[in-house]
Amino acid sequence: MNEFPLTIADVLTKKLFSSAKLLAGAEGQLNIIKWVHIVETMDAAKLLKGNELILTTGIHLKNNDDDFHHFIHQLIASKSAGLCIELGSVIQEIPDCIQQLATDYQFPLIIFHQEVAFVEITQEIHSILINQQYGMVKNLENYAQQINKYTLTANNYEQILMHLYKHLGLQVIFTFNGQKPVFIPNIQQDKYDKMQQQSSPDYVEKHVIRCEVNIFNQYYGEVCLFSPQRVVNEYDALILDRTVIALSHYLLRVLYSEEKKAVEDREVLEQWLNGLSNMEELTHFLQDHHADITTSNWLVMILQIHKSKSSDLTYYKLFTRNVLVKLEFYPFIIEKQQQLIFILANIHAQETYKQRIEQAITQIHDNQQKYKYGDFKTSVAVGKYVTHFQALNTSFLTAKDTLHIRWKDPQLSYFYEDLHLHHLILQLQKNPYIMDMMTEYIQPVIDYDRKHSSKLVETLKVYLHTNGQKKDTAERLFIVRQTLYHRLEKIEQLLGSDFMQTEKRLALELILFSDN
Repeated sequence: MNEFPLTIADVLTKKLFSSAKLLAGAEGQLNIIKWVHIVETMDAAKLLKGNELILTTGIHLKNNDDDFHHFIHQLIASKSAGLCIELGSVIQEIPDCIQQLATDYQFPLIIFHQEVAFVEITQEIHSILINQQYGMVKNLENYAQQINKYTLTANNYEQILMHLYKHLGLQVIFTFNGQKPVFIPNIQQDKYDKMQQQSSPDYVEKHVIRCEVNIFNQYYGEVCLFSPQRVVNEYDALILDRTVIALSHYLLRVLYSEEKKAVEDREVLEQWLNGLSNMEELTHFLQDHHADITTSNWLVMILQIHKSKSSDLTYYKLFTRNVLVKLEFYPFIIEKQQQLIFILANIHAQETYKQRIEQAITQIHDNQQKYKYGDFKTSVAVGKYVTHFQALNTSFLTAKDTLHIRWKDPQLSYFYEDLHLHHLILQLQKNPYIMDMMTEYIQPVIDYDRKHSSKLVETLKVYLHTNGQKKDTAERLFIVRQTLYHRLEKIEQLLGSDFMQTEKRLALELILFSDN
């Protein structure tokens, strides 16, 4: 438990407050004092930053309840710690309505029945605050050194969070990677949920602190401190911040170790990609990594990296792995030459897998500039979505073909399922005999263009694209109709007047699409 915050309850025990009485707002005794300020003006708000203990003789409030009411409201809105009023020649008593206002807002209202030296109160409290600040800085330095050393020997993140609990004595709640919260010390989940539902925003602001755990600028979890007995303070927040930094380093080390282990699994993964794995051995391998993924659907994503110089991709892989896990994929990663090959188990709904993959690709591209990968140029391709891990080789082969297709036209979709015609053409291109047969029909038009520097092939493409609409074709080619008629007449001479019949037109469209 830390001793640094100075509260209203603390100052009431000081000798200078021996003649003081807490008249109203007793529930605000735990309000934290960060400074002392003497105010003898109605326009107090502009002078305050929050958590000040206000001292006043009330000379500006004499015989005017409305001004008094307005003044108290200003202090409450400015989040002042409390108000001390010296009773005597200026103000003899505090109106009942003012006492009720302070009680309603849990705003401590302290009165002195005899004359006090405000300067002495100011000096004593400021001295305490300065000494506390010095002690806080010293404790923070010691804690930071301890937690950093502790992180090196910790076997799990619970030990780090337990160290935080022992230091502050506050309930620690860790929400990790979308999983159920971890409570230190342990409390029942339903009790925590009930506490959240019943707590007002003002209560949460005073008794709860949250700090995100981020790795590579990606949200990984959240550590929360809950203090039902007292108001949380700046020291709590600083200790929490130091702990979360240490926790992030620990989790990063764990992720790095997992990545190194993935390198050791390379042989198994390559056999799996190439369709050479034994089903029983592969099942055991997957169960060792994640009990549920043997029943998942699968896909392969290839990230082709073009870089100007050699780079260690370990942290790049850690980042991409974290992105994919957040979007509910379980990834295996193989680094091969200038490619990262991702074997992904989809552990969420099939209907959203494309959307989630696109989100992952966007995040990866957006963050390349931030982590010394600004010189990277990447191409991405996603293979066929398969329903059994034994069919992964199909997804791998289709991912490679998709990458080849997108290399020629990067504006195309990332996904195999969106590029059926392109894949059909690619398979045709892999067979020289079929390609020769298809090219043979249109070759006279190609030869004529080369010999006469004409544009019959371009005209034929547009004419087919507009379904033989002469007006639309002429407009798209920016030529008059007479010129179009002349070109079409020449095409008929070279291909035959029946080139728009179904079978011949299909052959022409395939070869022209293939030429693209």
